[in-house]
Amino acid sequence: MEPLSFQEYILSLDIASLPRVLKVCSGVYFQGSVYEVSGRECCLSTGDLMKITGLCLQKVTCRDPETGLATELPLNFKGHFQPSRDKLSYTSLKKLTRTRPAGLQDMPFSFTSAVDLTMDGWVIPKGQPISLLSMARHEGQEFANCTTTGQDGQHLLCLPVSLQGQFYECTRHQSYTLSQVLQSEALRGQRLKCSALGRHSLLLCPVYEVEAIMHMRKEVVKIPSTLEVDVEDVTEVSQHIHFIKPLMLSEVLGLEGAFPLQAEILEGPEYPPIFKNDWIPHLQKGQKIQIHGKSCAWRILASSSKGRRGSRHFLLSSTYQGKFRRRPQEFPTVFDLTASLGKGECLRVVVTKDCESPEEDLPSLSMGDRLEVLHLTKTQVCRQAEHKSIDVLLCSRSSGEDEESEQLMLPLHLEGGFVEEVSDSRRYSLPEIVEQLQLPCEVKVATKDSSLANDILGSFSALRLEARITETFLVTSLCEALSVSFQIPPQWLDMALFFTEEPASSQTPLTDMSKVEELTESFYYHLLKLLPSNEAPPPRPPKRRDFRDKAGTQLSGAKEVTEKPKPLPPLSKLKCTPEESMLPSLKPRNAKSLSAVRSSPNEYSPHQIGSQMAPKPKKPFKEARDVNVSDGSEHDYELIDDDLIKTIDKMQKAVLHY
Repeated sequence: MEPLSFQEYILSLDIASLPRVLKVCSGVYFQGSVYEVSGRECCLSTGDLMKITGLCLQKVTCRDPETGLATELPLNFKGHFQPSRDKLSYTSLKKLTRTRPAGLQDMPFSFTSAVDLTMDGWVIPKGQPISLLSMARHEGQEFANCTTTGQDGQHLLCLPVSLQGQFYECTRHQSYTLSQVLQSEALRGQRLKCSALGRHSLLLCPVYEVEAIMHMRKEVVKIPSTLEVDVEDVTEVSQHIHFIKPLMLSEVLGLEGAFPLQAEILEGPEYPPIFKNDWIPHLQKGQKIQIHGKSCAWRILASSSKGRRGSRHFLLSSTYQGKFRRRPQEFPTVFDLTASLGKGECLRVVVTKDCESPEEDLPSLSMGDRLEVLHLTKTQVCRQAEHKSIDVLLCSRSSGEDEESEQLMLPLHLEGGFVEEVSDSRRYSLPEIVEQLQLPCEVKVATKDSSLANDILGSFSALRLEARITETFLVTSLCEALSVSFQIPPQWLDMALFFTEEPASSQTPLTDMSKVEELTESFYYHLLKLLPSNEAPPPRPPKRRDFRDKAGTQLSGAKEVTEKPKPLPPLSKLKCTPEESMLPSLKPRNAKSLSAVRSSPNEYSPHQIGSQMAPKPKKPFKEARDVNVSDGSEHDYELIDDDLIKTIDKMQKAVLHY
């Protein structure tokens, strides 16, 4: 087929022959140019292939070929059209039977030939009417059953639809609707008349939105038929071509009943690695993988105890076959003890260091005290001569076996050290831990998983099981090693791929490499943000009374902490007194001397008014005074670098010069 403009090809296209494969021949100004037409984006390059799958009529323009005037017709135009010529011409019998206007394809109908037809030694003279009765197929070929009446009587004919010639319909003065004209190849390119539009001959110019499939395009491409490119129909020689439709691995999760299947990776994961393992480096462009299906296993997020290299983090599959023993948990504050209240079991802890309560009305704790956590309650405390209600944890305390226990209330913000008393020596599997214990909990591997060549979990003295994760994973294998599988989480490790036409193997993987996956530290903290959390933030401890009293005595003439502080005076008028030596001073008393300058305290210094932390004792600066500094000065200054002094002198001279 010779190349045609895209618009000419679409106008001559038989919709019944779809889909058709086209090759872009020319008309692209730059290779790979992106065209945006009517808000739609399409990219066509010379040599690109597209498979036309459908047409959608956008508008119809009615043009007068003599004056050039054009008018857009509504798609529901009610007028009727008639050909300017009496007869419609067809170049083959196939076109006569398939391209007649819609609604006029009922049989029988009559036609004539412009030349004599010779069939089986019998000649049908030109102009003699022939009636087409029906269509039939024999040995893969299509035929038209016809009848004609000549001088010697009526004859039955069987004409192949591939018969070439010049044929005309016998029907005259037939009117056609707009839809019939657009669906007829014979009428679309002819001049028509319509009484509703005037007496002149008209040409109808429809514009279609062409739906096509292209290589590496995820969605169906929609191209206007007026795009100025030349195309060639290569359907007959392109039957073996497979149009690649890229998919994201996360989209594969929505497929039902399609597994197993083979795919090829188009682009590897864009994100930083989330696992530290041997199979992630293989997920690169061009790698073929087989997806066996979805994994129904859940996972446990776990962290090891801190060592010389810090903590390590893992995802443990529910198929992990190792056994665990419980370890005592450590709680740094009373607030952390409240997390155990929902377990439904009694929690007993031992105090590991003395804890002094910041509330005068509440008790303190001593190292060695044994506590049994009871429940949360509220109590009244006195703060700044005001009674306030706070949350407290009710516990039962006993210091020895002979002493009776007493109930005491502990504020949630009390900092101390608590270690759980554990007398459970039972071995638990992961499903048993999830069912019988509450996360988070501390465990130690008692029995390693024998199916793993190297169970790294057994090398840690303690593991903290933090949360259960129920994300869906895909069981995958490399095509060159189908007996070994690993599990990919598409929500966290997405990548582009396409399905190949190769049949998937039915081999079941024997080895699972994803029972224990070590996480990178960055992904671990990212995963913590994704996990749901309903925990309330810990309570804010009250201000310390001793600090408030000390701050009030050190600042002479200072107002209440709640009062807004006055702005500082200009530096030139700022005078320091011995009582105010704690306030920032940005300029020495002797302004003319630049040999020694006092450094200003940090703006976050604990000596500021309103600070909530008690000031830490600091060693006084060593006396460092220059001869130009007054001996009566009560301020100490830090020596500054000699180079800085020279720089300041140069700046002064430059200012005086100007």
